[in-house]
Amino acid sequence: MADEAKAKGNEVFATGNYTDAARHFTETINPAPANHVLFSNRSAAYASLNKFSDALSDAQKTVELKPDWSKGYSRLGAAHMGLHSYNDAVSAYKKGLEIDPNNEPLKSGLADAEAALARSSRSRPGPGTSLFGDAFGPEMWVKLSSDPTTRGFLQQPDFNDAGARGVVELEVPDQGT
Repeated sequence: MADEAKAKGNEVFATGNYTDAARHFTETINPAPANHVLFSNRSAAYASLNKFSDALSDAQKTVELKPDWSKGYSRLGAAHMGLHSYNDAVSAYKKGLEIDPNNEPLKSGLADAEAALARSSRSRPGPGTSLFGDAFGPEMWVKLSSDPTTRGFLQQPDFNDAGARGVVELEVPDQGT
């Protein structure tokens, strides 16, 4: 039954049905509360639902159960990122890299966390000075920095500097006047 629920959780997670995935992983945790992979999987599902406090709790349980498993620190870093605890995210990714120095997801997560920490420590523009920074909110920046297709743009200094100052060049179409 637990293996069945875990397989179903993995299956629905892959389709993007994170609510059902979390439910299936919960069903597997109840009979196997010492299985670190189940907490890790549910942490990923919660993070995908933007339930970062729940994701953090499961990630902490993952590393408690299996402190020498680098993926647990990846989950921990992702949860801290979602909660905007960038110092904690950096620490989690670094701890994972101590265990597995060549782990690319941990390296990428560390780069994202350090970039987010640098952005958060800069002085922010006042209200009305940014054309898009305040409109999206911090959750959108986390999603953009987590997406491999947009991460590169956010890590470019000229993009970050322009965004931090609220400088956006818009091409206004000719109005025919």
